[in-house]
Amino acid sequence: MEVVDLKVCLHCKSCENSVRKTLCKIKGVKCVETNRALNKITVLGYMDRKMIIKEVRKTGRKAEVLPSSSLRPSTPRQRSRRATSAFKCILPSCFR
Repeated sequence: MEVVDLKVCLHCKSCENSVRKTLCKIKGVKCVETNRALNKITVLGYMDRKMIIKEVRKTGRKAEVLPSSSLRPSTPRQRSRRATSAFKCILPSCFR
């Protein structure tokens, strides 16, 4: 499981909802958390980073991966523990 932090300009609640819905439709995405005040989106799941950015850009917003999410543990087992232990997700957020 991987955690990807994105910097995305979110002007309003409508922007936030459209990006959230788009990201939740991607295969492998387990959870999406948004923070409009910090213009930050955190995505948890088994997915490709390039696909995440591509889908956000399709909504008309500029997206870039934050440096903190580019660190990867050496083995998949370590990645899974690290990603899930530091991430608190409210699963119903993807089902709105």
